[in-house]
Amino acid sequence: MADVITTVSTAISLATRLREIGKNIEDAEFKNLLADLSLELADAKLKIADLIAENASLKEKLDEVTSVTGEKCPSCNNRIFKIISTRPHPTFGRLGAKEREYKCSVCGFEESKMVEP
Repeated sequence: MADVITTVSTAISLATRLREIGKNIEDAEFKNLLADLSLELADAKLKIADLIAENASLKEKLDEVTSVTGEKCPSCNNRIFKIISTRPHPTFGRLGAKEREYKCSVCGFEESKMVEP
């Protein structure tokens, strides 16, 4: 992406040099086309800079999402469904089963699950 910005910057500097050369030429159409080229290149450079910033932001969000551990919340599908408590299951606790309480820190969804030994 940086190569693209370098290329556009070079094109802008060439257009600027052409503008300087064009000062000696009295052809109005040439000057208008040169001015349009300069504007288009500057606009392209701004759009590329915006895309680079957006790309960096999306990479950061992707890193956040992929680095999160935990189970997937059944309600919002975020991987932030965490165990908040574990206790013996009320019915099958004598057999070693446990009941775990899960809660999503994003949407607040709560659920109990039985875990067998």
